Parts: sequence; C-alpha cells; structure tokens
Amino acid sequence: MEIKPLSEYPRDAVDRLLNVIHLFRDIRASSEWQYDVLLKRSRLVSLQSGEQLLRAGDVDQWVYFLLRGELHVKVNSPTAEEAPGNERPLAVIRPGELFGDLSMLLAEPRSADVFAANNSQDTQVLGVDCTLFGDLEDLSLLQLPAKLVFYRNMVHSLRWKLEVYRSKYPGHQLANSHRKLKLYTGPKNSREELIALAEQAKALAQILLDWNAEFGSGELVDDESDMLGFLESMLS
Repeated sequence: MEIKPLSEYPRDAVDRLLNVIHLFRDIRASSEWQYDVLLKRSRLVSLQSGEQLLRAGDVDQWVYFLLRGELHVKVNSPTAEEAPGNERPLAVIRPGELFGDLSMLLAEPRSADVFAANNSQDTQVLGVDCTLFGDLEDLSLLQLPAKLVFYRNMVHSLRWKLEVYRSKYPGHQLANSHRKLKLYTGPKNSREELIALAEQAKALAQILLDWNAEFGSGELVDDESDMLGFLESMLS
C-alpha cells in the first residue's frame, strides 16, 4: 500500500481526478479556498490486488472515496493473506462511492474489513481527514457552507443505501426505519440545519449498520445468484 499527500501531484491532475466526487466538486464550486483546505487534509492511497485497506476494530480519522478499481467489504473475514479469492463479500464498492463513514458518524471502531478486489490491478482511494467535519461548532477551517455540503451528501448516500435494502427486503422489520426519521424543515443554510443533518446522518448510519449485521449473518440471502443480483442493484 502506497500513501501520498495530494500535494505531491500536479494540481491540474488532482482537479481532474476529484471532479468525479460530488463533495469536492460542490465545495470547489462555492469556494476555491475551502476546496484547498480539503486538499491539504486529503491523501491518495494506492492498493495492489487483494491488499487490505481497512480492518474491523481499527480506529482512525479517515473517510474514503474510491477513485479507481474495485473494493470488497467483508465481515469477520480472515486477514488479507489468508482470504480465499472466492470469499463472498458483504458489498462491492465502485468508483465514486463514499465509504468508511459509519465509523466517523457513530464514533466507533471499523465494523468491517475492506480489500482491493483480487481482479483489481490498480486501485486508488482518496482519504479525507474527517476531523474537519466532526466538530460542528468549529468553523475555523471549514466554514458552514462546506460542512453543509458534506452532511447533505452524507445523508443522501446513506438514504440511498437504505432504500436499496428496503426494495430488496420490504417485509423486514428494518425496512421502513429510515423513513420514520423526520426530515429537517427549518431555516436553510443555517447552523440548525447542520446540526439536524448531522443527527440524521448518525441515525441513518446506525440503521445501516443494523442492516449490514443482518446481511453479514447470512440470514437474508441464501442463494448466491440472489446475492449477485442484490449487489448489482446496489451499483446500478
């Protein structure tokens, strides 16, 4: 695994690379200097085939976006050296997707292992220091508009993932849990909205973690073709 700060790459190449990520694109559109703050607290991680990026139980300050390649999420899996190539993943991460956010939102250790896919020869991941977003009262580095963009993106991503689970298992007891959470209806672009979005993201993260526990247990999917169909629906 190779880790480098973005400052080691040409700026125009970094801009092109990050333009596919909504968070960076949206923040750059609103404030170039806020975009620069993000760049200074981000790093590029390159992985070889089968190499492990995240380990269940670890604690760190990073959230991630997959830029290139494919990642597999596994629960209670062996180490990277021992993991068999045909082990069934809990989920597949494709370019542009946000991951590693549950640990940040719930202030808990990593709940799953993440590996570069065995057929992925050139996997690149962007790591962003989530301490920039964690303290809602500290607006010294990232100001209110940038933090609002981050949490709006976070809530959207989590709700989409939960809707996928709901569409697959509409009769499950967790199916409508996220729809019961109240949407924010107060003043837009305010501290109140930021606090409400952060609380909503935390609640959605807990529901997603509960779903992942159900899925990871093997109770929800018994047939391998059914599993593959479900993963494809998550990526479509």
